[in-house]
Amino acid sequence: MRRKETRTRLFLLTMHAAMFVGGMDITIQILAAIGALMHVVFFIFESILWTTPAVRKIFQQTEADAKTTRLMALNQGYYNLFLAIATVAGIWLLFHTATNQAVGSAVLTMSLGSMVGASLVLLFSAGKKMIRGVLLQGLAPAVALALLWRPL
Repeated sequence: MRRKETRTRLFLLTMHAAMFVGGMDITIQILAAIGALMHVVFFIFESILWTTPAVRKIFQQTEADAKTTRLMALNQGYYNLFLAIATVAGIWLLFHTATNQAVGSAVLTMSLGSMVGASLVLLFSAGKKMIRGVLLQGLAPAVALALLWRPL
C-alpha cells in the first residue's frame, strides 16, 4: 500500500473511532485542532523559514522571489498563527467551559470559516497545481465546520 493511501486510511480510521467513542464533539475538536496545527506549521514556514531551500521548494519559490516576498510572507504567517490561536480558543470556549459556549461557537465558526475561505481562494487562484495545499489548509476545517453546524 502506498504511503499516501496509508495516511488517508489512518486519518479516516481515526475520525471513525472518534465519532464512535466520543461522538461528534470530539471529532469536531480533533478536526479543528488539525486545522490549527496546520496553520501553526504555515506560520513557521512563512514567518521563520521562508527563505530556506526546503520551504522555497514547497512554495515553488526561487531564492530571489523568496527574498522579494519575505515581508509579505512574514505578515501572512502571523495571520495563520492568529487563526490557529483563535481556533484553539474557540475549541476551549465551546467544549470546555459551561458559560461561554455561544462565544466559542462564534469564534470557532469565524476561524474555521476563514481557513476554508482561504483554501477556496487558493483553489480558484492557483487551480490544480496547488490542490495539495488546498486540501491541507481547508479539508479538516471544512469538515469540522460542517459538523459544528449540522442539524441536531
